[in-house]
Amino acid sequence: MSITELINKTQSKISYFHSVLLCKFKKNNDFTWLSLGENCLSDDILQRHHRKSYSSVFSSGRSNIDYILDMENDNYENLLNKEHLYTATIGNEHVVRSNYYDKSSVHYHELHMNGFEFTHHNPLDKPEHVDAFKRRLTRMTSQKGKSNFIFLYHHRHCDNQNLLLLKEKLKIFQKFYSTGGKKCFIIFFYQSLVNENLRGLKLIESTEGIYEFKIDTQHEWAGENQDVFWARVDDDLIGKMLNTSYNHIKSMI
Repeated sequence: MSITELINKTQSKISYFHSVLLCKFKKNNDFTWLSLGENCLSDDILQRHHRKSYSSVFSSGRSNIDYILDMENDNYENLLNKEHLYTATIGNEHVVRSNYYDKSSVHYHELHMNGFEFTHHNPLDKPEHVDAFKRRLTRMTSQKGKSNFIFLYHHRHCDNQNLLLLKEKLKIFQKFYSTGGKKCFIIFFYQSLVNENLRGLKLIESTEGIYEFKIDTQHEWAGENQDVFWARVDDDLIGKMLNTSYNHIKSMI
């Protein structure tokens, strides 16, 4: 490893622990902020904007709301069942996927229609990863009826997306966490590529605790540039989205 790579790695670790500490310092016991997928981006956004309460089941994998609804409907019974897990490859990387939670509509990006994916964990071969997901699951579901939830859902843009259908499914999920007098809110966002002078944030709709945002950006959140891949180039718009939503949510509690 070169000196430059070592410095970058050290800086990344320092930034990570700094974000973790700020999340704890700024923790608001009135709300639990969690990632709802569809990939790791939502979790990373919550952490670097110091909103993240803890890692959810959906924080570090690829999924879609169809898989999540199936999990909720059977209380995640088969999430860690090794009989329904297998190893797949993406390029040179190996990932573990579920062949049980793999049924969905065709309205998602192709990478999110291969079954629920443990992108950064291996519950097939590493018991500690199984234990980590059990802790995430217990923590998340045990707070139903005890906490108000705010979920962040990033829908990865694709040509065959159906945003109206997606919102209806988010409303179904919302009911699982709106119980015991507590409320559940969902911030639902996606990007659209535009020219530089059209870059901006648009609140498309805000109804029944679901906030739909379109973020008009110059760059697709993908590729080798990490600032683009993790949408850090659009953090001003993302921060505005989170603050706008939170200010409205606070007025409803």
